[in-house]
Amino acid sequence: MTEKARRMIVTQIPRWLVAVGATGMLLLAAGGMMPAQAEEQDQTAESADGAASSEPGDYTVVDGKVDQGTYDGYIAYTRSCMACHGPDGLGSSFAPSLMKKSQSRTFAEFARTIAAGMEIQPGRVMPSFADDEYVLSNIENIYSYMKARAAGDIGRGRPKVIGEEQDSDDGN
Repeated sequence: MTEKARRMIVTQIPRWLVAVGATGMLLLAAGGMMPAQAEEQDQTAESADGAASSEPGDYTVVDGKVDQGTYDGYIAYTRSCMACHGPDGLGSSFAPSLMKKSQSRTFAEFARTIAAGMEIQPGRVMPSFADDEYVLSNIENIYSYMKARAAGDIGRGRPKVIGEEQDSDDGN
């Protein structure tokens, strides 16, 4: 075995293990349930106030303002994804639109691609973010932001957060 081949194996194993670990963590976050159990829980997963439980890709938009998780997804996207995928998830000349990808991929597929990376074609590689704790901890938020953008529920640019601004006549 050549030295280059040995180095490739050494560098590929940790990424593979992290990707598997990230997938395992996603399954644990989903409660480690089988599809039938998950469907049964979905039917009964309403809180006391009647709001449905949150799933990856869920978001809230009220009067053009977003929930904190979706806003965090915007910030994480801007910091870590925009350089390749373009502003607001629109895509660029060398990386696809993540708005479109969020429509055609499940959350697990989306997360797996971010964690493990992907070779699109020779010379065009999306890097693995398996070693980037910030990105890994915000995959769900990025997915929610992309889903909201793809649905047209939020426009381009930095969204405002629900409850961020208090009305000036709130007692002052």
